[in-house]
Amino acid sequence: MSQPQLIVNAMRSGVREYIERPTTTTDLLEAFVRLTATRRKPGRETRRGKVYTVVNTKGGSGATTVAVNLALALQSIHHSTALVDLAPLGHCALHLNLKPTFTISDALSNLHRLDASLLDSFMARHERGLHVLAGPATPAAIEPSASDFARLFDMLAGSFHYIVVDSSSRLDSATRLASNLSERVLLIAHADVASLWSAGRVAQYLGETGSRDRFALVLNRYRKVMGFNEEETETAIGAPVLWRIPNQYFAVSTAIDRGVPIMHTGNSEIARSISGLAEILTKDDIEVKRTAWSLFKTV
Repeated sequence: MSQPQLIVNAMRSGVREYIERPTTTTDLLEAFVRLTATRRKPGRETRRGKVYTVVNTKGGSGATTVAVNLALALQSIHHSTALVDLAPLGHCALHLNLKPTFTISDALSNLHRLDASLLDSFMARHERGLHVLAGPATPAAIEPSASDFARLFDMLAGSFHYIVVDSSSRLDSATRLASNLSERVLLIAHADVASLWSAGRVAQYLGETGSRDRFALVLNRYRKVMGFNEEETETAIGAPVLWRIPNQYFAVSTAIDRGVPIMHTGNSEIARSISGLAEILTKDDIEVKRTAWSLFKTV
């Protein structure tokens, strides 16, 4: 438990269960019962949920907006998506016009008895089916131990196909662990010197304890800038430019004020862009391909 990287590596290798020492007969029996029940569930998929962590490279870059709308786009592709607000002061619920009763702090403080049903009760439900594990409504530092964090994400990965984590501008051990458990870490930046300089430092910090091949740049509020060279930027930061989201600040700010996500305000350019980001992140997923084929055949 004192080696967080060992825990992360074990989870990425598919470890689903652990037993603390000293071990009792009851602990062993409970572990085998859980394993047997999982194996016996008919039609249960063996794939684990994928985690996508969204991080601001500089304050105000738009990580929460991207995370909220990306989660909704993924929910529309495959109806099993969770949004986890890891920011010290949570804004995801505000973007979705939700008033959650519980927050991520409640889940972490009840890990000793957490199961899928209890986790579901701690999450708010958006009208489109998205599950939201809200951040605190008052400024609070969420500092779980490595083992606590691993258990929470193991439960999430076993319950949902996609987990979008909004780390906002939080840069600490919790965001590092989320990054190490992620399929992709999306660095939200603008096409300006200060933002891109920060992106390089953030990538370096988050990548110190794991591989950096999962990092990718998402250029938010993108507009063509004279002298901006993507190839040089990718080389300097060590991460590819995965996607560009157009600059529609007024539409986004209005959507936030109304509590109606941009994904649900019509067929706008920015909504289509975020849907495209969701599609490129899931293009190799067998389940998504099956869904697309089935819809096509139905039509």
